Amino acid sequence: MQHPFAKTATAVIEALQSSPHGLSQSEAKTRLKKYGANTLPRAEPPGLVHVFFHQFTNPLIYILIGAVILSISVQKWSDAIFITVVLLLNAIIGTIQEFSAQRAAIALQKLVNTHCRVVRDGETYELNTEALVPGDIILFESGDRIPADVRLISSHDLEIDESLLTGESVTVLKDASLLFPTETYLGDRKNMVFAGTLVNRGRARGVVVATAMHSELGHIAADVIGKEPVKAPLLVRMERFTHRVAIAMSVATILLATIGLLRGIELTEMLMLAVALAVAAIPEGLPVALTVALAIGMRRMATRHVIIRRLIAVEALGSCTFIATDKTGTLTINQLTAQRIMLPDSDIWEITGESTQPEGLIYSTRGTLTDEEQQLLQRICKTAILPNDAFIGHRDGGWTHHGDAVDVALLVMAHKAGFTKVECATACPELATIPFESERLYAASLNQTGTHALIHVKGALERLVPMCSTMATSHGDVPINAQHL
Repeated sequence: MQHPFAKTATAVIEALQSSPHGLSQSEAKTRLKKYGANTLPRAEPPGLVHVFFHQFTNPLIYILIGAVILSISVQKWSDAIFITVVLLLNAIIGTIQEFSAQRAAIALQKLVNTHCRVVRDGETYELNTEALVPGDIILFESGDRIPADVRLISSHDLEIDESLLTGESVTVLKDASLLFPTETYLGDRKNMVFAGTLVNRGRARGVVVATAMHSELGHIAADVIGKEPVKAPLLVRMERFTHRVAIAMSVATILLATIGLLRGIELTEMLMLAVALAVAAIPEGLPVALTVALAIGMRRMATRHVIIRRLIAVEALGSCTFIATDKTGTLTINQLTAQRIMLPDSDIWEITGESTQPEGLIYSTRGTLTDEEQQLLQRICKTAILPNDAFIGHRDGGWTHHGDAVDVALLVMAHKAGFTKVECATACPELATIPFESERLYAASLNQTGTHALIHVKGALERLVPMCSTMATSHGDVPINAQHL
């Protein structure tokens, strides 16, 4: 569908012959046959035999194979056998490393089996994203990955991480009610969300307008498929080295052959001399040494949770000497860590542990926290938890989280102090809430605490200070003093 961002949501739904209640199951099956599965094309992984023979596609290997053939032609069996063993050893090492990495990558792809919530026949279903078709009505919230290009129907405080498409690490606030001219650039279409992007905050409902190769992500995939890969730096240097060795060997062989023939030496002996020169000039152990060095690098990368499918990529990665970027968030994993709590009376509490693992300690620079400080920490953690839309939990043997990076960092901090979201929400039931919005710069939650109802607010300092008359210190609440903030 062309320019859905320039049309109202109602017009888009009508153009797609859908409805706010979604497609019928029969219509969805018909469209699935017409448009195909909502997946990007994947190249078939090479088999074991292909990976083995690929190890011989190296200019230096070509010369060694030529030396084997020449040795056999003059019946120099010892040289031929030795070089052949070296070539086979090099191919076996490379095949084992690359094939194991390839199997690991395929296993990871099988683990990524995403689902989404779809409205069909007026009912909500959890559906595999591959079954999505244009016209489907889908629902998504914080932590979901967008499975297709979607025109928003309604949105509530929706922020999307579009760094995959635009390179912009800052989240984009979306609004379903907006309309844009047909010439609007991709990054400015704030009434659309696109396949592959991530919901950082909020929730929304939308209608699918494009799937698979017809999505914006699919257009990028189409541009990439079939492109001639760039040669790795090591391969370029190996080709240059091989050419130099071949030229030097050819010149030396021609000179020796000319001198030998002029002195009456037989042609057969000259051929044997050429083979000896080739074997002596070519470093047979170099391919094995390179393969072993790259295999060690590949293993070291694996210990850092990086899977490299081809050995040559290890050196290509190591050849990077300078990276120029204006978006650090695009290159990092977009995680924040609360490392210290600073109080108005200049007291500092340190927080140990990682950002996504809620295991650590909170202590004062003067030592362990006193009883009064423990009570203050409890107040801080409750305020960090109750007006918080993020999630952190222990699932499938590990910790998982979703939501805004700041909110996740606050939940992890509170968990390190022994406070969880479930326990706080149970002890202090929510009565009302004000979600965070970029225009408001704060979030608030009204919770029942015993016989009282308390408001917990978190947000930008410049918005919170005017709301306050006192400030909390290690020694109790005192009248607020802006100079200490």
